[in-house]
Amino acid sequence: MFKLLQSFIAVYETRSFSKAAEQLFISQPTISVHIKQLESQLNTIMFERSGRTELVPTTNARRFYQHALHLLDDWKNATDSLELTVERPRTKIRLGASQTSATVLLPKIFTKIKKDVLNNTDFKIEMHNSEEILDGVLNHQFDFGIIEKPITHDFITRDVIAADQLVLAGNLESTVWLIREKGSGVYHYTQQYFKQEHIVPEHFLTIANNDIIVKMLAQNIGKAIVSIQTLPQNIPYKSLTTAFNRHFYLIHHEHNNQPPIKNEIARFIQIARSL
Repeated sequence: MFKLLQSFIAVYETRSFSKAAEQLFISQPTISVHIKQLESQLNTIMFERSGRTELVPTTNARRFYQHALHLLDDWKNATDSLELTVERPRTKIRLGASQTSATVLLPKIFTKIKKDVLNNTDFKIEMHNSEEILDGVLNHQFDFGIIEKPITHDFITRDVIAADQLVLAGNLESTVWLIREKGSGVYHYTQQYFKQEHIVPEHFLTIANNDIIVKMLAQNIGKAIVSIQTLPQNIPYKSLTTAFNRHFYLIHHEHNNQPPIKNEIARFIQIARSL
């Protein structure tokens, strides 16, 4: 039953047999079998197809989802309470960070984490844009993420952890714009600036890396909306309105109740807010 519940939750959250299979590292036919077995045991249909690929949970599936989460939590708490004779594994944390938060905020946070925590925790950190990190948290690729774009989802808990200021930097007379890729927080605010100032850029370069943009600005190539915290002192900039004072957010799946993950999330929020 434990595996059936895992498969059901994964399908419910991803709305896809294939994505659920990738998340659980099993085959798609196995996921299908688990769902059919669960439906047979409960004598109900859990999912209906909408179009060719999208799965839509039935009313009974929506009712059962919360109970399934509690059942898995109870199982996890029960197994954690056992006195095991073997050494417990090290805590593993998978963290996704958007580019500005990765270069500006993460180093400050890690300087405040105690050595005994670092010695007993394996951190795996990946840098992506905000939307990719949101998808990663939803699909359990990351235990939690730090982003700058104000986005969320029904299954995501979002906490404000720090503030940031965006500025217009570089050669302010240039007609060339350096723009981040779609899905990034800076791209979101750059489009907001274009709309506010009624700008239709004639010349622009799409660059999926903040560091490259800043280095090009330092060579007097174009202009861009960037975080003031990433700018060297020799790059000129123009302050913007308070609409471009943004936040860093820590996001995590609201149903990730594993104590080591919850503890690390609380630690990151506390440290970031104290900086």
